[in-house]
Amino acid sequence: MANFLYDTKYGQEIHSAKPMYEVRNNQVFRTIYNPQGASVLPDFKIQGGKVYTTEHHSSGVQANPWFQIKGNEVHNTQFHPEGIQSTASFHMHSL
Repeated sequence: MANFLYDTKYGQEIHSAKPMYEVRNNQVFRTIYNPQGASVLPDFKIQGGKVYTTEHHSSGVQANPWFQIKGNEVHNTQFHPEGIQSTASFHMHSL
């Protein structure tokens, strides 16, 4: 079963009521609703509850995780370009 990541900024200037990413086998792919379009190669990989960029991400592979998964929420880490936020960046749900 796949999970989908929904942007928590829904209702603000940048948002989507549709899933921005799909999580399959610990890999994260852009959906057709992502502003950059769908991807067939993963932008991120999940290891131990942390989310890392891959070589297919526009920023390339980063040594440190950009996100941490806490339950069904995905939070920025200190290594994310935007830094730690007060709320989750994404909510994870299955369809």
